[in-house]
Amino acid sequence: MISDRREQQIEALKDKEYRDLYVAEHIRTGIAFQIRAMREDREWTQSELGQRAEGMAQETISLLEDPDYGRLTLRTLRRLASALDVALIVRFTPFSDLVDWMVNLTPQRLAPPSFDEELQPAFTKMALPQDDSTKAWIVGACVAAQEFTRALTAEEEPTEIESATEERRREYARVA
Repeated sequence: MISDRREQQIEALKDKEYRDLYVAEHIRTGIAFQIRAMREDREWTQSELGQRAEGMAQETISLLEDPDYGRLTLRTLRRLASALDVALIVRFTPFSDLVDWMVNLTPQRLAPPSFDEELQPAFTKMALPQDDSTKAWIVGACVAAQEFTRALTAEEEPTEIESATEERRREYARVA
């Protein structure tokens, strides 16, 4: 369960040394994985991302995607954010926000859409059926997919995933 994982993380964070390591690891690994996830989501090569990021070399992009590199600058991150057309937020925050981010991490959160993609959700590009039962099924399927992704991250048992998914589908069918 997500709440159990959250509580375990908060308990571990009571140790100051662990907190410092947790933040450092989040920055180093999280940013590297996020750069790669966004690049791959856009189906760009490292060279293509480098060109879009004010002429960075492919080798530099490779280093930035390596969690062991860890030599990021705000200028470099701003260049990447501009190239990927996403916002960059650098702020101090409570540890509970960091834990919530990590516990609720999904592929969609790891690779946010560009500004233009965000303005055009997938469903606005598709011609959807107009009958309410089909709409309810589509919404339920999307919710089920999100829950399945969360469950994989939380390492829940498949039976828990299936029962939660079926319950969510019934709930959305009632709404429609």
